[in-house]
Amino acid sequence: MQSANSEISLQLGVDFAANLLNPLASKKSGDDPIFFWFSRFISARDAGRDAVNGTLGSLLDNSGNLMLNRTVIDSLRKQKGHDMAGYAPLRGIPEFRELAIDLALGEHRKDISASALSIATPGGCGALYAAANNFADPGTKVLLRDLHWGPYQTILAENQLTSTSYPLWGSGLELQKALEELSQSQKRILSWLNDPAHNPTGLTLTSQEREQTLDAFKDSANKNPSIGHTLLIDSAYHFYSEDPYSWARTISKLHDWPSNLLILFAISCSKSHTIYGMRTGALVCLHPDQKFLQKLDEVILHTGRGTWSAAPRLPQVALSQIHADYEDEWCDEKDTLKSILKARRKAFNEELEKVSLKALPNHDGYFAFIQCQNPEAVCESCAAEDVYLVPLKGGVRIGICALPRDKMARVANALANALR
Repeated sequence: MQSANSEISLQLGVDFAANLLNPLASKKSGDDPIFFWFSRFISARDAGRDAVNGTLGSLLDNSGNLMLNRTVIDSLRKQKGHDMAGYAPLRGIPEFRELAIDLALGEHRKDISASALSIATPGGCGALYAAANNFADPGTKVLLRDLHWGPYQTILAENQLTSTSYPLWGSGLELQKALEELSQSQKRILSWLNDPAHNPTGLTLTSQEREQTLDAFKDSANKNPSIGHTLLIDSAYHFYSEDPYSWARTISKLHDWPSNLLILFAISCSKSHTIYGMRTGALVCLHPDQKFLQKLDEVILHTGRGTWSAAPRLPQVALSQIHADYEDEWCDEKDTLKSILKARRKAFNEELEKVSLKALPNHDGYFAFIQCQNPEAVCESCAAEDVYLVPLKGGVRIGICALPRDKMARVANALANALR
């Protein structure tokens, strides 16, 4: 039985929170929808139901176990004690920093007119955080596409930023208009673009669309020389696309690089090297002025020291050794995983066609997306059939990466029933 004092405490809990939390913290609430729906799948599975998991962005085998690149796991296990437990340099291990640039640019690195710098971060999220913290002014808007990974908003909010958007598909004029509007109201423009193998749709831009996008940023930078323009390519899934270095090839064609244009890559080794929880990534920076890059080196180092201190040492050492000595083996393993994803995507789209449904165009990576006006209700209906997906703004994300091929018909039928 509660005492009178405890009842008063419960009633005054909100007031206590207002006194103890700062105004920004007071506005934070809610669980991540991806992990919330994953937890519902776990509950159903643990209750003995034949539950289907299409929630998390992790590549799972047909039994629901995490699929691993054996070359990577073997290299991790072979490392010595110091490299397992010791600190990494704040900027990252030199070999890994070079590797990160190669992972972003591949063979096109030599053809790009700008200089390159990288700093190790705790996963792609660390790179996104560092960009939000340094290349946009608090209180301003970051430019996104209208469909994007939900935690973008969380990262922006943590840096006192909001967002504006342009359509996922369009003529290119929408992006130009968005840049024009931002240049009239902000001193700096930061844009995040997840491509190729977009999360949550699986869309990959064509060569022409990439060139149009880059031209829009270059033209806006030239028209507004006092406005800083930063384009960040979020390449979290690029090694599961047909052309991992497509953006590097497009950037290699960029000439007369404006001094107020910075191009970044958020590198994530979570999916490409199947080390999701080891939080390994980098922020790769491209700019024609080497002195400016040296300044960025100090800036990002300062941000890292004040948040995550240093990215983990063990995966940096292991991955550097792999790409120096065992790259072919790693690539063979990665291509096997990629072929599994490709077969699952084909099966999913074929099953959708059988029930007269169609996802948004999806080419690569971990996900597909079906637009609808009531995604929460659709996912609740699917959950009633023990099919667990993720409701997002404007539709439902399907984690093809987690779904066996023989479950695709069941997922398609649950979606068809829900949408009817």
